[in-house]
Amino acid sequence: MIIDFTVSNFRSIRKKQTLSLFAESASNHLAENIARPGDEKIGVLRTVGIYGANASGKSNLLLAFEALRYIVCSSGDLKDGDTIPCYEPYLLAESSKTAPIEFEIEFFSKESVRFIYSVAFNAERILSESLDFYPSRSKANLFKRQEGDKWEDVAFGGHYKGGKKKFAFFDNNSYISKAGNSADAPELIRSIFNYFRTEIFHVGVNEPIGIFRWKNNQDLVNSIAEILSKVDTGIHGVSFKDQDVTEIKFPKDTPEFIRKRVLESESKKTVFLHRGDNGFQEEFTEDMESAGTTKLFNMLPMLMDALDDGGVLILDELDNSFHPHLAELIIKLFNDPKLNRKNSQLIFSTHNINLMSPSLLRRDQIWLTEKNNGETVFSSLDEFDKNTVKMDSPFGKWYCDGRFGAIPEIDFFAISKIIKDRIS
Repeated sequence: MIIDFTVSNFRSIRKKQTLSLFAESASNHLAENIARPGDEKIGVLRTVGIYGANASGKSNLLLAFEALRYIVCSSGDLKDGDTIPCYEPYLLAESSKTAPIEFEIEFFSKESVRFIYSVAFNAERILSESLDFYPSRSKANLFKRQEGDKWEDVAFGGHYKGGKKKFAFFDNNSYISKAGNSADAPELIRSIFNYFRTEIFHVGVNEPIGIFRWKNNQDLVNSIAEILSKVDTGIHGVSFKDQDVTEIKFPKDTPEFIRKRVLESESKKTVFLHRGDNGFQEEFTEDMESAGTTKLFNMLPMLMDALDDGGVLILDELDNSFHPHLAELIIKLFNDPKLNRKNSQLIFSTHNINLMSPSLLRRDQIWLTEKNNGETVFSSLDEFDKNTVKMDSPFGKWYCDGRFGAIPEIDFFAISKIIKDRIS
């Protein structure tokens, strides 16, 4: 579970900003929305929703998770001298264009061990990197890499045991990406690498969600079909039919793994079974279903996988194509400790005011992003005066009224004049 994520100099986020899922409030309001992994002394929020105007930086905050995931899991594949592709600094200040991006994340692993990983990098190299953990109440360092260090210079703490320590890497490789992907590394290091690789799922706006890897799991398909039948889609069954893929043409330079993935995905066509009058049945193809139905169908395997395995699901614009009740359903699934027994998390952005409800989310589960002279800043609703913004306050209405900020400033009269002058 993610406790805190701190970002600086990434896209529209210039100064250090922290998204916290640490449940600081001792309030019993929606106490079930808090998980207590490890020794159960730290409360961590199961879900967090991020609100803000268009272009306020919501997507950039969520993309920072993906950039961190790249550094941890994939930077080790870079060749000597390659540019680090996720180096996207803040561009509206001369001093930040070549300054390092910095990430720090505090989290509980699947084994309920608490870690802090930090990294700083520019376009050419990893400048610093460290991993701490809590073997007891006191924090201990596992490894530390400082600016200018080569692979021979990485420093290791006394708790780094059980395998090989030194792994050769280029300046643009993170240590964790090299060590974590090696069978020689201690299990502790490999578990961190695999946590980022397999337990954090990011889905961007309108990003396609392929489901071909689940199509052969008939039990899962049946469960998904049953869920779809319970949300008034009219669907009573799902099946897959073989399709001829021999006519699919690829550019000559298409990598083999891309060809294989596309062919595997296109080899089976999804068919939805609908029932009509007097037991009449008809098969609908995916393009005959609504955008919301197909999005839910494609998302459900990932959602169920996260709940089953204790993963972190990061969704940009949860409300996109969904009825508000469906978006609310997804949040409720993660907030329910009887269903979310593996301490999975949902981090999402949305414009859906209906979800900003004290019956669904606590104050500390609602975050706001806005631009300040071009820079994204974000804050929690819990930071407002608690004597004014109470647990049962109408969050959504007050947000629409502008009492929390983070809404677009729209000059209707100026816009109408531009249009009027244009068409006159």
